[in-house]
Amino acid sequence: MRIGLRWRTILLTALTPATLAFAVLFTVDRNVRAHVDASSIHESLGHSAAVFESMLNTRSRALAGGAQIIARDPRFFSLLMLVQDQRDSRFLSTVRGMAKDFNRITQTDLFEVFDRRGRLLASVGSSSSSREARDEMVRRALQGESVEGVLVEKEAHFQVALTPVYADHRIVGVLMLGAEIGSPLANELRTEMLCEVTFLTGEHVTGTTLTDTVETGALIRTLRERHLHDDAMLARVGVLQVRTPVTVYLTLVRHLPGAEQETNQYYVIQRSFDPETSFLQIMRQDMIALAAVALILALLTGLAFSEQILRPIQRLVKAAQEMEKGNYDHPIEIQRSDEIGYLADRFREMRRRERATLDSLEQAARLKSQFLSIASHELRTPVSVLVGYRDLLANGSLGPVTPQQTEALETMRVQLARLAGMADEAARFARLRGERLTLDTQPWDLEPIVAAAVAAARTAGSRRSVAIALECERGLPKIEVDALALEQGILQLITNGIRFTADGGRVTVRAARSGSEIVIEVRDTGVGIEPERLESLLTRGAATNEVNHHRSATSLEFNSNGLGLGLGIVRAVVEAHGGELRATSQPGVGSAFVITLPIRPAGEGRVAA
Repeated sequence: MRIGLRWRTILLTALTPATLAFAVLFTVDRNVRAHVDASSIHESLGHSAAVFESMLNTRSRALAGGAQIIARDPRFFSLLMLVQDQRDSRFLSTVRGMAKDFNRITQTDLFEVFDRRGRLLASVGSSSSSREARDEMVRRALQGESVEGVLVEKEAHFQVALTPVYADHRIVGVLMLGAEIGSPLANELRTEMLCEVTFLTGEHVTGTTLTDTVETGALIRTLRERHLHDDAMLARVGVLQVRTPVTVYLTLVRHLPGAEQETNQYYVIQRSFDPETSFLQIMRQDMIALAAVALILALLTGLAFSEQILRPIQRLVKAAQEMEKGNYDHPIEIQRSDEIGYLADRFREMRRRERATLDSLEQAARLKSQFLSIASHELRTPVSVLVGYRDLLANGSLGPVTPQQTEALETMRVQLARLAGMADEAARFARLRGERLTLDTQPWDLEPIVAAAVAAARTAGSRRSVAIALECERGLPKIEVDALALEQGILQLITNGIRFTADGGRVTVRAARSGSEIVIEVRDTGVGIEPERLESLLTRGAATNEVNHHRSATSLEFNSNGLGLGLGIVRAVVEAHGGELRATSQPGVGSAFVITLPIRPAGEGRVAA
């Protein structure tokens, strides 16, 4: 497919800015997306996790400090020094009352007192622990260890501190203070860090700021699919994306500090991805809009630029087309001071010189045509006189005729007939060269035109034993031609081939398509033409060249008809159709004349001089 100059200019003009626009769009979109995915929210979640763990650490130290202060208070440890048989309900009530007094100061969720055997004496906080959850921690505390950690209940977490109670340098009991890790702490963290917080024991939620069970279900399902168990795996996973039907959460999962990893105690910090995705979408839409504007501006610029160049070029092309038709007065309305203006000035000057040259050539052609016309007219008169006297001699009107004279008179008859034919052909050539050849072109199938020329040639050469073969390719497209003129041109080439081919020879006519052209070849097995004379014959087409060629190439028997001006007529017809006449020849082997005609769109006729 051929691309016009206008679209080539627009394409080349718009290609660079369009490429830059899309490259900027791709780069900015990639960088913004990478920043949104890996920078701001990720860093914020990591900061929130660090703040939370620091808060837990501070609260653990506060619980441990409070427990140690209370355990060293004489009022507290003196009660635990009583022996077993001195403990009754009154004693337990006293311990409980003292624990309540101290808990009013600490305000902890767990405030539990144990004796030296690990039995619970009092639990006065808002919550209480189960024996299974606390036994291991109490045992360690009775061995003299200050224990800090996470107490895991079925539906709750407690951050606890256990302190052994000493009296007389021996352990007389254990004090456990604890603060719940649940929804109140999650809500406090949400207020301070502006993120969603969830506490999990396994797949059970012990506290969360999420208000929708669908969101908590999506979180638990994601954790289950990822098989998160240890800190190393959590660190490798990094920030997860938890998708819900409504939104997407960037999620950071960590083990609760102080809890055993095998117990699967987690805290989860989440932040909605929607604000960042909205920012990304806005940036992407803005960049697409900018790219579209840049592309439109580039196209408009290319269109304006192409108009500045293409419009004057189109005018020059139109003027050239008019010149081809013989119109040298078509206006060229280009008044510019740049290179295109210079080209237009040179084109006007070239057209003026071309017209002057053509006028001189036409004048010379008219003079030659007049000369040929006068010469052919003047030639007919002496030829007619000679023919009359030859007939009188042949009829015996002027006396008896010997056999030798009869043979001479027959030779005279043949040569006089040839002179008469030469005069007629010269007259036709003079008429052709003295007028502009105008074609009546219409869409025609080529095969019947070639077939008609072959049939006419067979009729004209019926006295000769020269075979004529026709090879026409099937499915040739219709072409815009003057059927009668083209048929006469092909006929002239075939009859020339018959004339200069000895009896028993062959003339082959082929018609086929070659790309965007129709090729018609007339090949004979005649005497051929010398290369230097063939070149002169094609370039000049002069009658004398053709006569000399034929006389040197064959005997008088095969050159008895015509002046040899038919090739000039054929060339004029072919060139009038926008085609070309070529020839190849080898002396003693034969000649081939090739007509090439362009396949033109319907209605694109041609007129030539």
